[in-house]
Amino acid sequence: MTTSRALALAAAAVVFGLQGRALALPADGTAEADARFRRGVELYKEADYGAALTEFRRAYALAPAYQVLYNVAGACYQLKDYACALRAFERYLTDGGAQIAADRRAEVERDIAVLRGRVAAVALATSVPGVEIAVDDVPVGRTPLAEPLLMSAGRRRIVAAAAGRPAVTRVIDVAGGDRVELRLEIPDAPAQQAVSAGPRLAAPPPEQPGVPIDRAPRRERSVPILPWIATGALAAGAAVTGVLALGASGDLDAELGAFPGDARSIERERTRTATLALTADLLAGAAVLVGGVALYLTVAGGAERPGGAHASSPSIRAAIAPSSFRLLGAF
Repeated sequence: MTTSRALALAAAAVVFGLQGRALALPADGTAEADARFRRGVELYKEADYGAALTEFRRAYALAPAYQVLYNVAGACYQLKDYACALRAFERYLTDGGAQIAADRRAEVERDIAVLRGRVAAVALATSVPGVEIAVDDVPVGRTPLAEPLLMSAGRRRIVAAAAGRPAVTRVIDVAGGDRVELRLEIPDAPAQQAVSAGPRLAAPPPEQPGVPIDRAPRRERSVPILPWIATGALAAGAAVTGVLALGASGDLDAELGAFPGDARSIERERTRTATLALTADLLAGAAVLVGGVALYLTVAGGAERPGGAHASSPSIRAAIAPSSFRLLGAF
C-alpha cells in the first residue's frame, strides 16, 4: 500500500540523541503508516530502539516517503548497526534530492563520513549462483551480489543457504574501512536415497567361492502352550494330592494310637493314605515327563508336517481310580 504524496516534516520536532537532531514526523499519508510512525517515535523516546526501528520500517513499507529513512537511520545508529544507518542515510539523500534543506544535507553528509569509518565492505561470492546470504540472521540478498556487502565493524556471522544443499556458515572479524573478498564453497546436494514402497529387506550375503550358502527356507519358532499348561496342572495336582496324603497319614497314626483300635477304620485309613501317596507320585512323575516334552518342543520350535503344516500339540489326560492311576496321551 503506497501514497502518492510524500510524508511532510512536522513543524514541531522532537530532539533525539543522534547528534542532537530531530527525527522527521510525517503527516497522515495513510492511517496505518501514520500510526506506526508515531508509535515508533514514542518507542524511540523510551530508548526502545529495536521496536522503534521495526515500526519505522513498517511505516516506510506502507508509505515509502524519503523522510522516514532519516528516522530509520537514527534507530540503526542507536543500535550500533552502522551499516544499516549508512545505507539509510545514503538512500535518504538519494531519494530526497533537492527537497532536503542544505543544512540538513550537510549534517547527513558529515554523519555518512563518520559511518564509513565504522563499516567494512565485503565482496562475497559463492561457488554456485542463487545462494541466499544472511548476515547476523538478516537476509541481505542472493548471489551473485550486485555490490559488496556493508557490514558493521566487529564479528559478523555469514550464512549461505542454497536449496537442496547443506548451509555454509562463516564467522569473520572486520574492522572499519576494511575491503574484504570472500568466496564460499557450497557443497553438492547429498545423494538421494531410494525409497521403497514396501518394507526394506536385508540384502543376502555375497557368495564366496568354495563357501556353501544355506538356502533352506527358514521356519518360525512357536512356543507349545498346551504341554506347558498340562505340566502346570499335573504339578499342581501332585502338590494337592501330596498334602491330602499327609493328612491321611496323620489320620492313620491317630487310628493306630487309639485304644482299643478299630481294624476296619485302620485299614480304611491305610488304603486311603497309600492311594493318595501313589497318586501324588504318579502326578509328579507325569509332570516331569510332560515338562520334558514341553521343553523339547519349545527348543525344537515345533515339528512341521509335509506341506508346511505344524504338528498338533500333544494331548494328555489323566484317569484316577480308587486304587490306580492312568495317564493317557498322544505325542
